[in-house]
Amino acid sequence: MDENKHVHQHEKREGHNSPNKKNQFGNMKIWQASTIILAVAVVVLIVIVASSFANASSANGIAGEKNINLSGQTVADKAVAFINANLLQGQAIAKLDSVEETNGLYLLNLDVGGQKMPTYVSSDGKLFFPQAIDLTKKPDLQQTPEIQASAPKSSKPSIELFVMSHCPYGTQMEKGILPVVKELGDKIDFNVKFVNYAMHPSKGEVQEQLNQFCIQQEFPEKYTAYLGKFLEAGDSNASLDSVGLSTTDISKCIGETDKSFDVIKNLEDKSSWVNGTFPKFLINNEDNLKYGVQGSPTLVINGQIVQSGRDAQSLMNTICDAFDNKPAECNTNMSSFGNPAPGFGFDTQGGSATTAGCGA
Repeated sequence: MDENKHVHQHEKREGHNSPNKKNQFGNMKIWQASTIILAVAVVVLIVIVASSFANASSANGIAGEKNINLSGQTVADKAVAFINANLLQGQAIAKLDSVEETNGLYLLNLDVGGQKMPTYVSSDGKLFFPQAIDLTKKPDLQQTPEIQASAPKSSKPSIELFVMSHCPYGTQMEKGILPVVKELGDKIDFNVKFVNYAMHPSKGEVQEQLNQFCIQQEFPEKYTAYLGKFLEAGDSNASLDSVGLSTTDISKCIGETDKSFDVIKNLEDKSSWVNGTFPKFLINNEDNLKYGVQGSPTLVINGQIVQSGRDAQSLMNTICDAFDNKPAECNTNMSSFGNPAPGFGFDTQGGSATTAGCGA
């Protein structure tokens, strides 16, 4: 069994997409409303949110009746409070990394569940702009990959799951799909692959994806067990130990793969980062471009991007619909596995989000 990067965009608890085939690392589009904040970036909702923010600002005395320019920190504090209370509503936490003045607005660099999210607020603290469009640059119009409710059928479905190793929604789907992979066994061809940019480099995402790629290449029979352990707490060393491997066992593969795809070079050379924010991760770049993968998670069945719930029962149903003739294993009730929550750990059960993801 063969097995296994450029937003954080995230039903939504933390939160990243990749460029199109024509311009691989050009301006990145928002993918599947990756975060609640970016979900409201649609033009109509921008108006609604901006209006709501203005009303809330006046009610809370941010700027009162007058057009007063406030300090960046004051505006940022009020904006973050508004976002957490009215948009995220406890499903994630927005934190302020920095604030600066630009083009007559305050640019707030936010961290929403690990995702870097630039947003803008007017200097009087009345209007909130989830996304800015640079009118001095020609827009890079990109094709949206076609997403289907069901995949083409085959005798042995090919299942390719594109993730970022530390994307909370990628790990959510991995936790949902592992019991299905175990149940269906060699009835399917399952691979975990990686988005062609990384969004959590500070958490060791690039290095972990190298690890996982090489385990799949060198020890494919151990990969799902490794992944199951890794999903508990994101501990690579403990996960290697649990399957009887060490870093030495995969060091040669890591070195060769790093050299072939400039993995660490792209990580260290920030001038090459996509949009100056996300390091390229090109190991599965060809497949990313082939399918139009734009974020984590992306489920591809028999060569078609497919939408699915992230709990085991939904994934079993989605995958089994791709068989010419469903095997008996498709009748297995997977509901006891519950709905995996985003992030690491199997303790908490949450909703089965189908649109939240990490993408740029």
